[in-house]
Amino acid sequence: MSLFHSTVSRRQFMKGLGLAGAGLGAAALTAPVFHDVDELTSSAGSLEKHPWYVKERELLDPTIDVDWNIMKRYDRAWQGQMGHVQSVYYGTDRVNKASANSGALSAQLLKGNTPGFGHKWEVLRNALGQSNTWSAGFTGPEGASLGATPDTMGVPKWQGSPEENSKLLMAATRLFGVGEIGFAQLDDTLRNKLVVSYTTDGVSASKYNDLTVPYPPPDTERFKYVYEDVSKAYYTKNKGVIPTAERWVIFLSGPEPRETDRTAVSRMSKSNLVSNSGIRNMAYFSTHKFLNGLGYSGIGLTGHQSDMFNTGTIAVLTGKAECGRHSNWPISIAYGPRAFDMTQTIDLPVAPSKPIDAGIWRFCQTCGICADVCPSNSIPKKGTEPSFDKPNIEGKPDTQHSTGAKLIWFNGASCRLWVTETYPGTGCSLCAANCTFSTGSAAVVHSVLKGTIANVGVFNGFLANMGRTFGYGNYKDPEEWWDQSLPMLGIDTTTTALHGGYRK
Repeated sequence: MSLFHSTVSRRQFMKGLGLAGAGLGAAALTAPVFHDVDELTSSAGSLEKHPWYVKERELLDPTIDVDWNIMKRYDRAWQGQMGHVQSVYYGTDRVNKASANSGALSAQLLKGNTPGFGHKWEVLRNALGQSNTWSAGFTGPEGASLGATPDTMGVPKWQGSPEENSKLLMAATRLFGVGEIGFAQLDDTLRNKLVVSYTTDGVSASKYNDLTVPYPPPDTERFKYVYEDVSKAYYTKNKGVIPTAERWVIFLSGPEPRETDRTAVSRMSKSNLVSNSGIRNMAYFSTHKFLNGLGYSGIGLTGHQSDMFNTGTIAVLTGKAECGRHSNWPISIAYGPRAFDMTQTIDLPVAPSKPIDAGIWRFCQTCGICADVCPSNSIPKKGTEPSFDKPNIEGKPDTQHSTGAKLIWFNGASCRLWVTETYPGTGCSLCAANCTFSTGSAAVVHSVLKGTIANVGVFNGFLANMGRTFGYGNYKDPEEWWDQSLPMLGIDTTTTALHGGYRK
């Protein structure tokens, strides 16, 4: 019999929850009956189909409470990674000292062969770095040809219904490295509430750690997103111009290596610095090239400092994720808290996808594992209630988040400062490594557990404790990573596949 951690079998664990050969107690009223995990996870249908336990909600109605009346476009000058913001809360002297010491501390970790930071870890990290002959610009890839257009091919511009176009993009982007794609219309709500007002260009200089220096700087030193009645998007040094004509939004996402997170804290424990960045680049370039060949275009920069949206928000609104206790990271039903993500706006009509309820937000409120393992105490502990009001930080207002959502508020400034002071040049990722949703979809009865979370909230506390009991989380020693037999690129590319027999 296959055993889970040598103590609990699949059958025993399912039976313990009342899942073996029967419905899920109260959940049986809304869920089908399954006899084993394989029967549960088998599915068929559209190219991207939600698991049975996931419910769709209305557009702009996620599982968190949102007051759209008070929400407004966010200025990224006030996010927690900015030295000025850290200085407001923790003092200029501390922030400058952390920055000044980071180089020597990084060298000490390397030369001292600190587990996770020694010679082999450094060259592994460096070996994953890539250079492209093109760069990601506001109006698409720059420095490389986007290939044939309908005119050069001698065919008419592609014409399809929004539903057909969504399916077309879904199939194509899977081949380009995208695991999930969400769709939205760039309506007044998204334009006036969710497109950020400014990127972080021009605000990261250390001179702004001095709180006597005017901040933010004037528009002549920054990059902002604006709307103009023009036929084609364009940009200058200080602005990216979005046409006022009808447009749509695509959210592109894919898996990041879980096991590099599990080396936390290490040189490799920030997954978006690992191999998937190459996949993201391919997905970005190929998506633009595909749109160009159809006779359409996309616009938008990439990366959490420059993207037109705070991407987690679009992940939630397009049904690819829910909010969690860590308010900066959404949790995907496919990939958990770790995924590469980006948004682009396009002029190809698509059919909007709806927000979902998979029980993730409810579960996170009863769990708190990420907060327990956070070394900087940046994630509020279990018992903290969601609120529209962001609590003060060191007696000062929290500027790090948009207003209008009822959340449990993460402190990005203390997180980033702790990393700079302790393990510079990397990310922590202990929260992601220990998240209940970071376990693979093939792990024991994880699909059953997700169904339980979605339908029977009374089990949430029990399941959170089981995550602690079963020892999910980071390796006791980062060196364990070198002994693991893992998939290519460190990711499971079959997670969202429904056809071809990949998940049978």
